[in-house]
Amino acid sequence: MKYFTKLIVSIALLAEVSSCHSGSKKIKADTTGKTSIVNAVNKQTDSTSNNCCFADDNRDTLTQALITKVIFPNFSVKINNSTFEGYRDDNNTFIYRGDKSDKIDVGNYRMWTLTTQKDTIHLNTDDNSGLDIGTTEILPDNPSDKFEISYSFELSIDAESGKGGVLWKNMIPYKEIKDSLNYYFNVPDQNGIYDVISSKIKEVKKKFNLKDTTFKKEADNSDYGTYTEDGVIYKNQLCEIPYADIIYLKIDRFIGANLAETKYLIINFSIDD
Repeated sequence: MKYFTKLIVSIALLAEVSSCHSGSKKIKADTTGKTSIVNAVNKQTDSTSNNCCFADDNRDTLTQALITKVIFPNFSVKINNSTFEGYRDDNNTFIYRGDKSDKIDVGNYRMWTLTTQKDTIHLNTDDNSGLDIGTTEILPDNPSDKFEISYSFELSIDAESGKGGVLWKNMIPYKEIKDSLNYYFNVPDQNGIYDVISSKIKEVKKKFNLKDTTFKKEADNSDYGTYTEDGVIYKNQLCEIPYADIIYLKIDRFIGANLAETKYLIINFSIDD
């Protein structure tokens, strides 16, 4: 199966949580525009995921979708079909990404809860229940607060087979998600996301005058051997434009007309190889 044609939503905002979501998930990215969130996010990446996954042994992952609830200091957000990324067991207490100040409550096997002081939380979609997140719900501490949610992807041009690394990388401009009654936001489904990504890839190709090409590539798993990959010619070399497997959800809280704070949910929506 061609890497470029894998559907994509290789998504909403956990590396290894429900039914042990481990391994690399892949897809392809897209976009134009700039955002400082990339640097902020990179500072938050750490790899602590020991002893994961046994907490949901009592959940029928084939029929019972998992909901996560993230409790920030001034509001909470409920995300369908998602699990926490990088949590681990610490003396029978689940902690988030190695930080003992952020504990996860898994007492309700249908809805895991994280209380956090962080501005950025990493999630995975629960692949057994599909890749779409659907409606994200805001639960404000102050009912007069107003909220806006927008989403973005990162797009890159990568040298084929890692020869030269990432040659160009950027974020698409954040696109606002329409709300319902101020507290319910419908995150685009995988088809909608695919359409946005495809459109942005076309923009990037036009911007850099990229020429389409194909080339042979060795599969990550040697059992599959070589396969034909879609690519482009950029700076006189074979390159790929991988589809984004991460969606960045930005949550802005307003007091009156003034922006009070911004939180981020970074959701891995890729499909396991």
